Amino acid sequence: MENENNVETKSASGNAKIFAILSYIGILWLLGLLIEPEKNDPFVKNHVNNGIILSIAGAALGILGVIPIVQFLAAAVSVAILVFCIMGLIAACTDKEFTIPIVGDKVQIIK
Repeated sequence: MENENNVETKSASGNAKIFAILSYIGILWLLGLLIEPEKNDPFVKNHVNNGIILSIAGAALGILGVIPIVQFLAAAVSVAILVFCIMGLIAACTDKEFTIPIVGDKVQIIK
């Protein structure tokens, strides 16, 4: 069941909830990507995909942030990344699937 915030309710089983939460903490999304049997859980895959997208965006901002003209924009986007991480953490804690606004529907790294 989806609501207007692109959030779908789902009951996580076993350690899936833990791996979903870890997906939003730095590079710890690798755990959900590599450890059996959770790596095949659609709930974990959803959150790992979000974690990968946010990590790539953060790395790109780190590289582009050294350019003086881009620093203001990079600061604004880094705040957005932080907000999306918090939204994803809350969704993972409450057993809900979450899609990052703007790019989440368009970018699927793992399927």
